[in-house]
Amino acid sequence: MRPLLAILATALLPLTAAAQPARTADCATTTARADFDGDGVDDVVAGDPFADVRGLTGAGAVQVVSGRGATALAALEPAAGDGFGWSVALARVDSDACADLLVGVPYADVAGRRDAGAVHILYGGTKRGTVLVAPEPQQDAHFGWSLARDSENGTAVAIGAPYEDDGDVPDAGAVYLFGGGTTALVRITQESDGVPGSSEAGDLFGWAAALGRLSGERGPADLAVGSPYENDDGAGRQAGQGMADTGGLTVVDDPLDAGGRYTGRRWGMPDLVGPAEARQAPGDRFGHALAYADGMLAVSAPLADAAGTRDTGLVHLLRPGLRQGTTFHRGSGPGDAFGFSLALTATGQDGVRLAVGIPLAGPDDRGAVQVIPLDAPGQATLLTAPQSRPGDHFGWSVAFSGNRLAAGIPDAPGGGALALLGRMRGAFTMPPPASPGLPTDIGASLGG
Repeated sequence: MRPLLAILATALLPLTAAAQPARTADCATTTARADFDGDGVDDVVAGDPFADVRGLTGAGAVQVVSGRGATALAALEPAAGDGFGWSVALARVDSDACADLLVGVPYADVAGRRDAGAVHILYGGTKRGTVLVAPEPQQDAHFGWSLARDSENGTAVAIGAPYEDDGDVPDAGAVYLFGGGTTALVRITQESDGVPGSSEAGDLFGWAAALGRLSGERGPADLAVGSPYENDDGAGRQAGQGMADTGGLTVVDDPLDAGGRYTGRRWGMPDLVGPAEARQAPGDRFGHALAYADGMLAVSAPLADAAGTRDTGLVHLLRPGLRQGTTFHRGSGPGDAFGFSLALTATGQDGVRLAVGIPLAGPDDRGAVQVIPLDAPGQATLLTAPQSRPGDHFGWSVAFSGNRLAAGIPDAPGGGALALLGRMRGAFTMPPPASPGLPTDIGASLGG
């Protein structure tokens, strides 16, 4: 892969207008939280990280669906295999009312380091942009693998680099944070002062991340980090011991205000899920996906054996103040991967809803999404894709944007698809793809 252009000392690179669509934006009056183009409507962003752009295989692209229709975006300088769109998020990075688009490019080469990774920031309603990279890029770190934003009233953003080495520990993982009107990065690992746990080879700390007021107190956002390939090997640093890839969840309190001295908590799946619901086993992948809303944190173990069913998956919901909550599972079929993707929303008058992606559901991997109203979980709804086909993997990604639920169908015929459902009523709509090149996996990632 072609390396990025020369890195400035601040790790920022300008993008030109060619990277963004022409539009008339009103970023002074819009009140929609996920409005990228200033039309007053919450937008949905679908990543297509394997799209071919300008004949470059796997350069990647994203599709923005707004009130004005669908618009495709690619990197100004696309490169084969970069994976632009591997992760996406809409966040408030600058001071105007429009949401800004963050795009993870974890396979980008940086300063001669292969697959170090980058994050592109496109500022909503403008023709400006920057590219953000790690202050000390590492080969194969995959900076930008995951993205999380403070969805309530802050501007904090978390960037996962799960394959980054921590000192001499390979693939231990790291998370980078920025916020408060600056893109200066704060790096956090399991060796950071006060962070519980230890960096061990292959933990992949930062595979998933979430930001929110997890402690139950008003103030700066707390950070939740999933490390689904962590072993259950006891306290202290180990090397290849214990039960493999059971996973873990770490929460760091107010990390942007901690001044480098942190406090936090850490859980494995047995700390939250009782043996009657699931018994821990190698490969559970606890911490694979995270979602936050209204003080609640959802964490998944998509390969956990729940209700006596192998690899069916489960999701645990922590209540405000990080109180142990409820475990959800279906137990309907082995290998369903319940919880492969997660989304939470507290928007509107429908209460808090949890969307759980189940992309391997069914005997032929058509996939499904379960939507659970948290005030009435017995009224959960199982949704399937329109024009469902074997191997579609509906629910590979899920996101809420305003009053709409979005679900990705990356293996639908024709290069993947995005399905939208408004207020959980009626039928899914599938906007036609708007790709600058050859689409291959639209819906592999979602943000709203």
